[in-house]
Parts: sequence; structure tokens; C-alpha cells
Amino acid sequence: MKKFITLLLTLLPLLVYANVSFPKSMSLNGVWKYHVQQQPEAVDYYYDFKGSKKSMNLPANWYKAGINHGGIVWFNRTFSMSELPASSHHFLEFHGVDYLCDVWVNDKFVGSHKGYFQKFDFDITPYLNNGENKITVKVNSPLENYPEHYSLHKTLLRGIFSHHDTRPGGAWSAEGQDKNSGGIWNDVFIKSYDAHKIKKLKITPEVTESKRVIDIAFNVDELRKRFSRYNQTQMSVTVTPSNFEGKSYKESFTLDNSSENQQFKMELPNAKLWQTHDRGFPYLYTVSISMGQTEITQQIGLKSFIQNEKKQYILNGTSLYLKGTNYISSQYMSEMDREALKADLQLMKDAHINTIRVHAHVEPERFYKLCDEMGFLVWQDYNLQWGYLESEAFTKEAVRQAIEMVDQFYNHPSIFMWSMHNEPPWNSDWMKWKYPDYNASQNKVLDEALYTTIKAYDTHHLTKKLSSNLEHPWFGWYSGKYQDFAKVSKVAVVSEYGAQALPNIESLRKILPKKHLLPQGDKAKKAWEYHNFQFNWNEKNGIKFTGDLKQYIKDSQTYQADLIKFATEMLRIQKYKHTTGIFQFMFNEGWPSMNWGIVDYYRQTKPGYDALKKAYAPVIVVAKRISEKKIELYVVNDSVEDINGANLLVKIKRDNVTKELSTPANIKADSARLVGVITLKGAAQLELTLQHNGAVVTENNYNFEMKELKE
Repeated sequence: MKKFITLLLTLLPLLVYANVSFPKSMSLNGVWKYHVQQQPEAVDYYYDFKGSKKSMNLPANWYKAGINHGGIVWFNRTFSMSELPASSHHFLEFHGVDYLCDVWVNDKFVGSHKGYFQKFDFDITPYLNNGENKITVKVNSPLENYPEHYSLHKTLLRGIFSHHDTRPGGAWSAEGQDKNSGGIWNDVFIKSYDAHKIKKLKITPEVTESKRVIDIAFNVDELRKRFSRYNQTQMSVTVTPSNFEGKSYKESFTLDNSSENQQFKMELPNAKLWQTHDRGFPYLYTVSISMGQTEITQQIGLKSFIQNEKKQYILNGTSLYLKGTNYISSQYMSEMDREALKADLQLMKDAHINTIRVHAHVEPERFYKLCDEMGFLVWQDYNLQWGYLESEAFTKEAVRQAIEMVDQFYNHPSIFMWSMHNEPPWNSDWMKWKYPDYNASQNKVLDEALYTTIKAYDTHHLTKKLSSNLEHPWFGWYSGKYQDFAKVSKVAVVSEYGAQALPNIESLRKILPKKHLLPQGDKAKKAWEYHNFQFNWNEKNGIKFTGDLKQYIKDSQTYQADLIKFATEMLRIQKYKHTTGIFQFMFNEGWPSMNWGIVDYYRQTKPGYDALKKAYAPVIVVAKRISEKKIELYVVNDSVEDINGANLLVKIKRDNVTKELSTPANIKADSARLVGVITLKGAAQLELTLQHNGAVVTENNYNFEMKELKE
């Protein structure tokens, strides 16, 4: 009888939760009290919220809630224990706090965290009361010391959120840290667990022509050690289609109870492969892992992705030319909900973009989920932008947070590469003109540590040490003229090119006060510069204000569109010979400004967007002037189908006279080809039309002027 009672007591918790699946989630999003700390306080200072009346709806970057503050803000809210499952372990989980935070539950300190993008949690079970409970969070979003650390010797791993030429104030002024992005900017939950907590789940697809396998690895925390060995040695894995009708898979495995690290392989015969939207369908599966009353799910996609010795990218055994853009959704991540991000991605999809470089920062998890679902590849930068402190401690912290980035986003099929540093000082000799204390070897040790660590830690994705200045040929903006893009590319992947352009007049009126709308006088020009406009480089490239604002806008937008059209076409006709991927800079403006976006902050497109859309079309025809009299004619085909029996119709218009030529223009799938050379004397308009089976495939036009012949 005694043994029966003992067994019953052992089984009781399992019977209670027989129909309950863990973990359970309770959202803490909503109204929190807050207090802005204006003065420095002692290390052990703790703000008491008694009588406090100010409140903020979280999640939010506090600037978007009306607080322009760099430093400390305290947050507080209560909840009832009755809202949580009984006899469970409870973890307070944050999905994003910028940048430092300390957490108390019922006035007892439970932990700290550093970094703006990570998910993190604390076991708060020992600190809970039976009735009402309170949570207090101290968030510190500090400024870099100016000018000691800002902007060549930064100490915070915040990428573009603390230093960039597209953020408030720009990159080179004392105002460059204005409008701080601090806050509890992403979701907050209490997660309740039963016997186990599964961590660091990594699902790695192994894909060949004949094999579909997933390698499942994770860690297990035993939370109720007294019961964890009972009926907990079996794990069930179910793999079901997420976004299509298809075959499901199920298998059971025996856990290794001698270790918290678990690893299993599971075969998925004939499983469908994830593709980019321009190559097929992004097939996704949901993996469900069950142990007793614990069940977790993870959405995955099966793909193989490599870069071969010719620097070509190979997706599922087939070459893919990367047509990309650089992306910073916002300076304030809380304002980019799923619908806002989806709208941006749809604009990209409409423009035939298949790859996104997340530029020197990390986006919210919801962005990567949408990329998985919509079929975009993602080049993921780590949040290092230009120069940082040289110290062993900083390097150690940077490596720690880089590993956290890999752990958090590893399972997204959209991600294909980690890039560790954007234009580090040791690769940026232009910095010697900006910084008197420039050191040509600065951050080399840091970047080597990051590269070697992440490359060894994650052998599934590609790892890149840096996005180098050689990959950023800013012809037509910071150097030369945009016609220089006609030269042979020095790199296989051009990861930045573009020009600034003003938004339309309606958007500009929202950005600037009426008194500063015209760029006349020092105060007005300073306001424009604060919003990222570069007068010097605009004027250098022929965009000058002559008194007519609408004409200024037109000239600015036309120049950006012309540069994007020319550069993109010239780089694309070098497909697989000299280039394997290109990334226009920048897709949108992340705050009310006027910089390199082809879409403004209010999501109004500029002519540059239409230029990129046309130049990124699956099939294009291109005319390239190679001398005063000769024009080369190209066809670029990104589709997976050969185009046979096609003709290129050429119309040359000059002095109201039209001359027509026609040449065969057959082209193989996924290739670029020179299809003809024509002679053109003097100025003329050129119209190109590719016809196939009586239908127009694509068109293009050019206006070759006399001045071009004299250059």
C-alpha cells in the first residue's frame, strides 16, 4: 500500500497536466508605469513606483512614445499569480530590450542583460507570491562618450542604431546620437514550463539530389528533477507542411538521459525544398517536438546553399544571381509590426528583389519569418558599423553576442550568410581624412576573433568577415561618375551602390517645418543636413538648388533613377563572368529623412524604385556604349527557361527619322549574352524590344546625347 501511495504521488503531477501542453504563455504587453531617471544615482539605487502615474504602452521604443532621452528609464507593472498555471516553473521572457537592463520581481533582483536584439529570460519561480506580483525593469540606453568614443571607438554593440549616416543627426556630428532608440521594444511574456525546458534548438537540413534529412539538436533543462526520469525518455518528432498540402512525417527517439545535449537525425523522403520567390515556392514545414507534457514547434525550410569557387551562389544545386537591396526597416523596431514589414517585402518582391542585406543591425524575428514565408534570401550583418574600442573585454562581449545572434536566427531558411563587420577601420583608409587618430590596423583582432569563432560555430551557413569598401563602388556619388559602372567589376558581389534622392513634396513637408522647407540660409541647411541630406555630394554630382523646390526634387530623383538604371544594367550584363550578386543601397528611409532610400519613410516610392524594378526584371535588354560609334546589345535572362526563337528589334530615332534593325536574340536560361553590335553616329534615341512568339518579352530605351561622345 505504501508503494502504491508513493507511486500515486509520483504520478499525480503528470495526471494533473495530462491534457495540458507546456510551455504556456502569458503576455505582459500593454500598459506599464514608467519613470525617466534624469540624474545619476548610486549603483544600488532602486526606484520605488509608489504613487507613480505616468504610463506607456509596451512594447515601444521610448522615443516613439514621446520620450527623447539617452540614459535610464524604469518600468513597472503587476500581475496575479492566479493567471499562471499552478505547479509550474515560470520564466520572465523578453524579446528585445535596448540596450542594458536589470530586472526585479517583488523588489528582489533576478538578473541583468546586455544587447538590443536578443531574446532572454529569467527563472522567476523563487520570487513569486501567491497573490499579486510586481515586475520592475531598469532599462539603460546610454550614449557613447563624445568625442572620446564617438564615433571611431564605440563601446556599444548597436550598429546603425547608435552610429550611421542614415540615422538622426547623421554620422559625423555631435548630434549623431539624437533620438535614442532605447526601450522595451519587443514582446514580454511569462512562460510557464513543466518538467523540461528545451533550449538552443537547431534544425539543420542535409539536402542532396536524393537525400532529405534534418539534424535536430537541442539542450534540455530538467526543471522537476524528482519526476523528470519518469516516462520522459521518449521524444516524438512530427514534421508537417506549414504552407501547403503535402506529406507529414513522424518518428520517436530515445533521449540520452546522461546529457543535457540531445541530437537526432530524421529522414524526410521526397520532402519539398524551400526556394526563393523568383525560382519557385518557399515550401515550409513545422517541426513539433514532444516530451511528456512539453511540446515546442519550429518552422523550417529545407535547402542547400553554397558559394562555389567561381563565387557563384548555388541554391538547391542550381546557380542563382542575387538581386539585392540594403535594408533598415526603421530606427525604431517597435513601429515595424508584421503588417508594416510585409508591406515593405511586397514592394521588394514587386521589384524582383530576391535577396536582402540586413545592414549592420538585426531585425525583429517577425521579419525573418516573413522572409521565410515570402521566399527571400537574407544576408545578415552583425551589428558592427565602422570603428570600435580596441580591448580584450570588448572582443569577448562582441563574440558572445554574435553567438547569440546565430543561436536565435539559425533555423530561418531565408538566412544564408552572417557578415561580421561593415567597413571596419582596417579596411577603410578613407577614415584617415575623418579621424586624426585613425589606425590602419584597428579592429583587425576583433574581426578575426568574430570570423573564426562564428565560422567554426556554424558550419551550415556561410560566414563572411566583412563587407569591404572594395565591394562598395560608390561611383557617381563619393567617387568618379556613375558611367564608371561600365568598367569590369573588381568584385563578384557589389554590396552597396546608389545615390541620394529627395522624397516628394508631400513627404518633405512632413519632414521639415515650413520655415526650413527651402534650403536657403544656415539654419535651413542645418535642418536638411540633420535629416541626412548631403549638400556637398549632391552638388558635386550636379544636383543644385536654384530656387525652385519642385525642380530640385525632380533633379535629385532623376539623378538617383538614372544612376540605379545604369549601374544595375552594367553589373547585370557581367553576370557570372565578373558579378554574381548586387545590392542597391538603400531600400527605404528608416526615419523622416532624405537620404539613399528609393522608398521614403512614409513608404512613397521614388523614381529610383521604378528604375530598380525595371532593371531587376527577370529578362532585360541592355545597350552599352563602348566607343563613340559602337553600341553593344545584351540580353540577360534570370529565368530557368531558355528563350529560343526570339528577336531583338532596335529602333534608332534621330531628327524625326526612325531606322529599324532586327537581330536574333536566343539566350539560355540563367545567363547573359552579347547579341549584337550597332553603329550609332551622333545623338539619338534608342528603343529596344525583345520579342518571342509574337509577344513582347521586355523593352528598354536610351537617349544618347552628344555630350556623351565628348567624354
